[in-house]
Amino acid sequence: MTQPIKTALSLLPLAGYLVFLVLLAYSKPLYTWDTVPYTATILSADISDPTLLHARTYAYLQSSMTPQQYAAVTSGPYAADLQGNAEHFIGQLDMYRIKPAYVIALRTLTALGAEPLTSLRLLSVIPGVLLCLLLFVWLSRSCSTLSAALIVVIFAVVGRLADLSRVPVPDNLSALIVFAALYALVCKRWLRLAVFLLIASVCVRTNNILFAGLVLLWQSWSAYAQGASLRSPAVLLFTGGLVVSSALYFTINGLFDYSWWRLFYHTFVESQVDIPSFAAPFSFEIYWTVVHSAILQVVASGATIGTSAPFFVLLLVLCLQGNNRRLFAEALTPQSLVSLPHIALLCLPLFAAFLVLFPLVQGWDRFFLPFYALITVFAAEHFTLKHEKATQNDPKSL
Repeated sequence: MTQPIKTALSLLPLAGYLVFLVLLAYSKPLYTWDTVPYTATILSADISDPTLLHARTYAYLQSSMTPQQYAAVTSGPYAADLQGNAEHFIGQLDMYRIKPAYVIALRTLTALGAEPLTSLRLLSVIPGVLLCLLLFVWLSRSCSTLSAALIVVIFAVVGRLADLSRVPVPDNLSALIVFAALYALVCKRWLRLAVFLLIASVCVRTNNILFAGLVLLWQSWSAYAQGASLRSPAVLLFTGGLVVSSALYFTINGLFDYSWWRLFYHTFVESQVDIPSFAAPFSFEIYWTVVHSAILQVVASGATIGTSAPFFVLLLVLCLQGNNRRLFAEALTPQSLVSLPHIALLCLPLFAAFLVLFPLVQGWDRFFLPFYALITVFAAEHFTLKHEKATQNDPKSL
């Protein structure tokens, strides 16, 4: 059998999964309430009157969805109130406009001729496919073609990529940009592109500042340790990226009147139909009740049913076993500018930050997808290297 044929056969698992992903996600989208305000953000490019925007949004959705799909996004007291009250509906939109890069991408696709719902579906399906392909390319550097293809499929199944790709929200686009930044940084050493993509990720979803900030802060320290000068080009690049991404975060949040406590309360305590008038003061008792419940969901038996995070955390811990002291020592005095193990380690404080800031355990997978992919790469390279060392020490093991 020739090499091209072997390669083609090795790609069959990945190709088959991607075909399944596209057919399932595009033909059977899972519309949620979020579809309604995202549709309105698209239509608002041409409609400035709030009452008209409200009417056009619901009229478009009713004519474009099946009766079952339309009922799903309008049923319940919260959704019903917003369907009947234009003022309340318009007050919700800033929570969705706060993702300007995603909104611009949606409007661009629509301007090119796609229907708003088609634009929403495409920006879930296409990034999901590209994320798988990029992960495959990265894994192919340390694994065989067949192994890389199988690992991507396992990652996608465990990370629930097919389900996430069915929901028309910015999660897959956000995941793709963050993972592309990591690929540029760790795999290709394209430092400027990596910094640009990390900054751009904040414009897709502002909570990406948590990971972008951690990576840029770590890289600034690593670059300083390498050059021992605050004026070295690498230090200036990463520090500048940290400053710009932080400034963008605060600017976007200021423009769209973002309030962490308001969103926390709206998500975990009680949906607010009149967002601008929310005035409930911060309550530690309410906050702790939500976080405590989330902790129980994570540690309770069967928690992996709700989120894949425990699986990937365990995988990361297994890869770190026996290397803790060395990695800690190298964190104090970095031996190289870019270190995959140290960047993978940043996933742990990120997961902890989400637990205390936005403990949406049942929805964590949609936020953590690029970090699951990073852990997958780290694990693949770790176990491949471990196998190679074992083979060198005992050739008969083959």
